[in-house]
Amino acid sequence: MKAAKIIEMWGRASRQVPLTSDDDIVQMFANEIAKLSYKLTEEELFRLIAVGALVYQRGFREFDGNVMADLLIRTLREGGRA
Repeated sequence: MKAAKIIEMWGRASRQVPLTSDDDIVQMFANEIAKLSYKLTEEELFRLIAVGALVYQRGFREFDGNVMADLLIRTLREGGRA
């Protein structure tokens, strides 16, 4: 399957999945990788895990940044000092 098709399927799936916690997502991803792991070389498995880790790190940074920005805005609106 080509990457473009996978990205298209990813877009469709993302509109259908329920909201989950970061820990839930990591566990689901690990479960899916475990099902495929016997078909992959150690190098292929490592690359897949590394990409998952990059996605997780990016999401964590963006989520954490948004939480801090929201807190700052709320504090300023309520008359507090940042």
